[in-house]
Amino acid sequence: MLIQGPCLNITDEEDNNTGLGSERAKLLFEDVSYIVYGFALPSVCLFGMVGNVLNLTILTRRKLQKSFRTLEMAANYCLVALAVSDLMFCVFAFPTTFLSGDDMYDNTAFLLKYRMYGTAIINVFIMVSTWLTVAMSLERFLAICYPLRQDLYLTTRRIKIIIVISYIFSFIFNVPILWRYEPRLLCSTNSSHPIYMPKTVPLLGSVKIDTAYRILWAFIGNFIPLILLFYFNVCLCRKIYRSYKMRQKFKQDRHGSENSSHTLTITLVVIVVMFFILVAPSEIVIVIAKITNNESNYSYMTIEAVMNFLQSLNFSVNFILYCIISPYFRKTLKYIFCCGCYNIYQVSKQWKKEFETSLM
Repeated sequence: MLIQGPCLNITDEEDNNTGLGSERAKLLFEDVSYIVYGFALPSVCLFGMVGNVLNLTILTRRKLQKSFRTLEMAANYCLVALAVSDLMFCVFAFPTTFLSGDDMYDNTAFLLKYRMYGTAIINVFIMVSTWLTVAMSLERFLAICYPLRQDLYLTTRRIKIIIVISYIFSFIFNVPILWRYEPRLLCSTNSSHPIYMPKTVPLLGSVKIDTAYRILWAFIGNFIPLILLFYFNVCLCRKIYRSYKMRQKFKQDRHGSENSSHTLTITLVVIVVMFFILVAPSEIVIVIAKITNNESNYSYMTIEAVMNFLQSLNFSVNFILYCIISPYFRKTLKYIFCCGCYNIYQVSKQWKKEFETSLM
């Protein structure tokens, strides 16, 4: 909804923004923003799109699913759901590179709407990926630490319900962010067409409600998952270490389903470590800045640009992690590409043969 009333003067708005930080901080922000949003972030998002499509292609193969036991299948469902969420994050984060550097738009077309509503959609998939990681940690925690009771607590049916609830809850919880911005009409003596700028407005017109919602988002979307992930994975790491020492002592090797279970556990631990390195600092810094109303400070905006890049990196590198950790993933990927190249070669060979025959 367009805000009616006297239009804002562009030069006054720019002066106010410049006064929020030193000129050096502003120049640093412009340089970092140009590199991150112009090159780094779109490249990472494109890589993430391709990587997550390949993740889905391999993780949903029937041959892989048939080799899993019940609980390993539950973990695989989580990996598939996580790949879908990461893919959607990369898709919706990619248009960020096309946003205006001065946050001003000459019409109410796609970019302005994306600027106002894109944050809510991206936050949905950030929260989905976070809680799916918690669900996988819980599944591995029960499978490794309580192997005799695991079938009572977590089944494939229950993990499917958890995945659906994670998506639905994340969508509903982030609905208020759709009303966080409103377009303001700006006055300009140098332009003959109207210019709009998205302005932040408090939730339901109340600063207290808006602050309470941000704090609640911080706890549900960041702090509680971080605590759970830390506890589950400390226990997992201890179990993995003890299992390793025991195998060394008795010189035992892993075979069959035990090997696949161990691979899933190691994969999850690495995913969580990457989450703590790339996502957790970003979310904590962003939440603190929003609660303390420092979102317009150039120093914070510079940090936010770097943190956004790191966060996008987390949603794009799972493909590399799977290739490094899982032998089956590497073999399947090699098969897909080699088979594809072989089919292309066979088709081109057939076309050449038909073409030569037609000329005779």
